[in-house]
Formats: sequence, C-alpha cells, structure tokens
Amino acid sequence: MTALGSGNGASPAPGALRLRGLSFAFATHGGGSLPVLDGIDLAIPAGGIVALVGPNGCGKSTLLRVIAGLLQPGGGEAWIDARPIIGPDPRIGLVFQEPRLLPWRSAADNITYPLELAGWPPDRRRERLATLSELVGLDPAVTASRPAELSGGTRQRVALARSLALEPEVLLLDEPFSALDALTRERFDLELLRLWQRAATTIVIVTHSIPEAILVADRVVVLSARPAGIVADVTIDLPRPRAIAALDDAVAVRASHRIRRQLEDDEADETAGARAATLPTPTELAS
Repeated sequence: MTALGSGNGASPAPGALRLRGLSFAFATHGGGSLPVLDGIDLAIPAGGIVALVGPNGCGKSTLLRVIAGLLQPGGGEAWIDARPIIGPDPRIGLVFQEPRLLPWRSAADNITYPLELAGWPPDRRRERLATLSELVGLDPAVTASRPAELSGGTRQRVALARSLALEPEVLLLDEPFSALDALTRERFDLELLRLWQRAATTIVIVTHSIPEAILVADRVVVLSARPAGIVADVTIDLPRPRAIAALDDAVAVRASHRIRRQLEDDEADETAGARAATLPTPTELAS
C-alpha cells in the first residue's frame, strides 16, 4: 500500500486514517459467523472530524474498535499514516459510551494511569494532569474524588482527559455524550470542538444524533444495516468555529434531510428484505 502523504515533499500532519475493503465478522457458538462490516472504504485526513451514523446494531462501535486495533478485521486493511493498525496503538485514543473509570482510583489517578503504565515519573504526571484538566475543563478541585463521587458529565471529562494523556493523533468517540441531558450534551459538543481546535486531533465520533453529527463534523458517514457498508458520505459545508445556531443554517437543514432520508431508505429496504424472506416460495405454494 502506498503511504499516505501530501505528495509535495512536505511532511504531512500525523493522524490520517485509511480503511480499504474492511470487513469483520463475529464467530458464533455454532461455528459460523455473523458478518458485521462489509467492504468499508474510508479516508480521513489528519485533523479531520468524521461522524458515523447508522441503524442500531449496524456495526458502528465495532468499526471504532477495529480502527483502535482492539479487533482484527477479517478482510481489508486499516492504516494510520503510513503504518497498518495491527493492535492497540498509543497514537489512537478511544472514549467509550460509559466512562469505564477504575472505581478505586481518584479522578487524577484515572487520568494519569496511561502515563503511569508508560513509566512517567510522578512530577511529569502531575504536570500533565494540570494540562489535561485545563484542556477538558475539569475543575482541579474534583481530581482527588473517586468516580462514584462525580457527576456523569464530570466522569466523562475524566475519561476524555485519560484518552488524551499520551497525546494521541486520533481520538475515537463512541457516543460519549449520549447519557447526558440535551443542554449538557450541546455544551459538551461545543467543548469538544474547542478541544479539537487546540489539539488538532483527528476525530471519529459515533452518534445517533443527526444534529450532533452536523454540528461537530466535517463529514457525516452513513452506514447501512448489518453487515454495514457506507451508503452516504455527506460533506458539512458550515464555517468554523461553529455555534448551536449553525444548525438553523440552510446548509445544515439540507444535510439533515439528506442523512435522514438515507437512513429511512435503508430502513425501508431492510424491512422489505425481511418481509420477502418470510414469503413462501413458488415451490412451497404449489405443495
């Protein structure tokens, strides 16, 4: 495979992702397989933001885990910059839907855990903790608290800070704000954009919210029902920095209609296919 580059001799910014012919299937108890991803082709430039939307259970989270190196594809390739992704990579951070913090460790110790594993001395970890807390808007006064003592939003800030501890080039977000109320979710979306402006990290975010996808992303990639393939790649031509009011722009409204129509068409196709599968065949009718 040709390395991803600018082609003009300059060193490209890190964090470009390339997926080619990516497929994945889970093994079943009966010795068979359950296809989840089918022929995913996707290129994301360094510093880009892509939102993944699609029906429930179509494989969005599985795709993130393949990109993160937590699952190995059954076919195709996933690359970051000029190197294949063959396992967990410190250049790639992943934030789950649930914060998944270690309950016996303080917020500070959860954030700096990757640094501890990487052998950073305590003084460097403290310096990095201060930087990360400021970056994600975490009140330093709560860093000594354990996860059970924190609000849902604060726990998610801790999880986000932890994922950024080793300065990843790519940040994968699996519905990170879905458990928050609508107003808090909007605030977190805007804070994510401010973080992106400062860190220039490539972001791939899974969401079921079309407005959230349009607000944060450069492109919204629509996946089909399982096994998932890409059925639409919608460019969001809104200027940055963005505000909530941008969702009322004609560009945002048109993008929303296109994404929603694609999801509805795919759902209709899936329903029609399921209905056809239950109809008797001519042979069955004749018997």
